[in-house]
Amino acid sequence: MVKEVILPEERQRIVEFLAKFGLRYEDNIDQTLYMEDGEEIYATLSASKGILKCLAVSPEHRSENCVATLVVEMINRLNAAGIYHYQVFTKTVYRDVFLNLGFSLLIETGKVAVLEGGDGDIRSVIEKMRVQLKFGLGLDGGKNDVACIVVNGNPFTNGHLRLVEYAAERHKYVLVLVVEEEGSDFTFRERYAMAYLALKPCYNVLVLPSSQYIVSRATFPGYFLKTADETTREYAEYDAMIFRNYFMPGLGIRKRYVGTETQPYMRIYNDTLRRILMNKLEVVPRFEEDGEVISASKVRALIAEGRLEEAMKFIPRNNYSIFRGMVLSRNE
Repeated sequence: MVKEVILPEERQRIVEFLAKFGLRYEDNIDQTLYMEDGEEIYATLSASKGILKCLAVSPEHRSENCVATLVVEMINRLNAAGIYHYQVFTKTVYRDVFLNLGFSLLIETGKVAVLEGGDGDIRSVIEKMRVQLKFGLGLDGGKNDVACIVVNGNPFTNGHLRLVEYAAERHKYVLVLVVEEEGSDFTFRERYAMAYLALKPCYNVLVLPSSQYIVSRATFPGYFLKTADETTREYAEYDAMIFRNYFMPGLGIRKRYVGTETQPYMRIYNDTLRRILMNKLEVVPRFEEDGEVISASKVRALIAEGRLEEAMKFIPRNNYSIFRGMVLSRNE
């Protein structure tokens, strides 16, 4: 019988059960299902929106079809909540179970298998982007010179703008993908609006939402990885492989651009991207404004200190009005 975690005591039992397998129960989980024999939990599965995670089954019960039972029940619950597309980030040991349930394998790294199921798939999403590129920039369907930059833009700064301009000077077209996942100081809609307005004068640049396939590091499931560095490497490998295997051939992208990073986990991320993408990645030194390196974190720090006017010097002029309004609305 499948049960749902409702009480704090049940949640704690799940935490302890996952710990036996070296797994962590993540904070952003919406619902958790489990199976037990008497007072002993022997299988569990959780979901965060359409992402299935935190799957664990006791070895002595792995031949009992527990995973299939939990997955089918979770999918029924997701469907009832209006969610019809789902992804799973799991250990490779469970990959074949999901394949047998009709999921499709997206990417497999050394430790992580990423699969998807339900309505829609990555190819249909990329085909939609391809059509948007065709009509937005006039791509002719042949071999086009397209560069790509993935930005969170929290907020969108002059550094982001100059990185895009740098790519736009070297390629016929530039695709800017704004990370769609929430969890930043500024919402996706705010970040997308800032990127769109700042880049509107650039005739050969198109701004699009990133889709659920390019995820933010904050939401990447690191529950089965032991260290923050390991999580960063696995996320970067997943991101780079998804980009290389699907986005680049599907959209005619020749090169991806990123800025240099100072934070250790982002340096690991850039290094992993470079290993996977090789010469199809270019790391561009950070741009400066009046001798100061431009960064979104610097802008956020100035906002937190109430120094809005100082923060504005790092923001594209096209965004002055909208940026000021966003910041002031937070202080009301």
